[in-house]
Amino acid sequence: MNIREKYNITESAHSFSFQPVKPLQKISQWFLAGIIAAAIVLPFFEEKLGEVWFYSLYVLLAYGVLHSLYDIYIRARIRYTFDSRNNAVYKMTPLFPDKKIMKLEEAVIFVSSEMGSWHYSLGARKSHFIKNYFISENFSSGRKSDQKQAEYENHILVKLNQLTASVQSVQS
Repeated sequence: MNIREKYNITESAHSFSFQPVKPLQKISQWFLAGIIAAAIVLPFFEEKLGEVWFYSLYVLLAYGVLHSLYDIYIRARIRYTFDSRNNAVYKMTPLFPDKKIMKLEEAVIFVSSEMGSWHYSLGARKSHFIKNYFISENFSSGRKSDQKQAEYENHILVKLNQLTASVQSVQS
């Protein structure tokens, strides 16, 4: 799968749009399949687990199902559009209408790290550490992750930097 399909990229002369969490959709689908398999197998161990453990595990499995469904149907479909014509960055979600989250001239892309992995984030220049948006999958150390990172930087990050630079040069 190439990066255009992986992130569902659409671009024109004045805009660039992509779904940053779409690559995690497959992982969530596999996680959901594992939860369903565990829910099917769990009744065979009811006698050994005891009633409290049995129902506690089902509650955890139900939470996992809801979280996976949220990731598959809502979170993976969040789309960011960088529009240089309107000097805006839009966030589109399945449940809410398009929302302008910041001016393109204020957009700052930076690295956020947590627990051994890192990702690119987007925020407004003056408040990017307070309110920011996840715009890439997580990267870690290793050859495969380095390759994913290079693809992301060469196909997405370069375009975003070009759009922000074009708006900032017009403003000055």
